[in-house]
Amino acid sequence: MFEEVNEAYQQIYGENHPSTINSLINLATVHKDLQEFDIAITHYEKAIEGRRATEGENSVNYAMVKAMAAGAYRELGNLKTSEEYLKDAYMKIAMEHGEENMAASAILNSMGLLYKR
Repeated sequence: MFEEVNEAYQQIYGENHPSTINSLINLATVHKDLQEFDIAITHYEKAIEGRRATEGENSVNYAMVKAMAAGAYRELGNLKTSEEYLKDAYMKIAMEHGEENMAASAILNSMGLLYKR
């Protein structure tokens, strides 16, 4: 169902419209929850590119999608990429909203747990 919704958004709005990007994020999250991490990463990466194209690399929305993708990379065992994405996301959110921001704190927590297994 989410695939059809995303396709409809792409046809109606184009691939970089916020609604299309949000549907990609939802689709990625569904696949992540189903433990289909390769598929999830593909959708997260498309969403990251969409955020980069529409909002730039310094936007909080861009950073949040990178943080979500980091979780899928972690589950695949790609800890290096996960760490890079989390660091990047943290820096962008902390610069924009301060280190005490809830999202920045959650990302720090994820970084702390990254290598724990």
